[in-house]
Amino acid sequence: MTSSRGINTARWILTFAKIVECGSISKASQALAQDKAVTSRQLRDLEDSMGIRLLNRNTRHLSLTDMGAVIHERAVKIAQELEGLRADAEQFKGLPSGVLKISTSVAFGRLYVLPMLVNFTKNHPLISIELCLLDRHVNLIEEGYDLLLRLCNEPPANLSAKFLCRLTYELVATADVLNTGHPVRHPEDLVRYNCLFYGFHNRKTTWNLIRNGVHHPVDVCNSFSVNNSEALRDLVLSGAGIALLPTFAVAKDLACKTLERVLPDYTITGSTGNSLYLIHMPGRYLPVKTRTFIDFLKGQWAPLPPWESATP
Repeated sequence: MTSSRGINTARWILTFAKIVECGSISKASQALAQDKAVTSRQLRDLEDSMGIRLLNRNTRHLSLTDMGAVIHERAVKIAQELEGLRADAEQFKGLPSGVLKISTSVAFGRLYVLPMLVNFTKNHPLISIELCLLDRHVNLIEEGYDLLLRLCNEPPANLSAKFLCRLTYELVATADVLNTGHPVRHPEDLVRYNCLFYGFHNRKTTWNLIRNGVHHPVDVCNSFSVNNSEALRDLVLSGAGIALLPTFAVAKDLACKTLERVLPDYTITGSTGNSLYLIHMPGRYLPVKTRTFIDFLKGQWAPLPPWESATP
């Protein structure tokens, strides 16, 4: 049997998570629809029960202590589990609903996530989407997202991840660049060109091309520093050089032949990761809205993601 102390502790933990989420005790009290004094007391009771301080606080600012940050991560998971439990219960009473917060990279989101959202919301009108496009890895727990579509080599160990597909990369250029420049027959020929790649404050790198199991590292440099795949694509289309880009960013250009593959007999990896993962909070109770979107996404991309089926 669950003790009254255990129930109180669970309530205090949820209050603590809400205080951190809202950034103040006053705002948390409003969100919890309870008196500010009650919220303060619940935070104090949680700290007293654990014998540690969780928050440094003054009249203007709250900040997590080192141990508070550890406890907060667990508290968010507990709150997520509770939300998932409620969502599972709601599915027996109606359709999936609520606000679904998603984040992914700028280029990938614009090219392949945004076009799907209209159909998704038509099929699920009670779900609203908040899509944040960022060319950085967001913190799902601290920044309050339900789902991440992340391009990476390995997903975070503390979160649940569903593998979607492998990411491939292409060396591409316009026909004019290739026809008027030095012939590119071997990886070493790349050093004669302006070589464009994803990065920032970084104009030199090493490309590692592989053929028949043999690695061919080549030191390349460029005259631009770009941290967005779409901007990099625009540069290579303008004739700025040879670019290393994910296949999803140039699949349509390869299909209509505005870009051509360079050294197609070689494989090469890029800096944005070799896999695409769906990342969400761990636990048994995944909210229905999140599960609904995951199922929809898999249905849209089976058996191949759209950029692979469009690539000749």
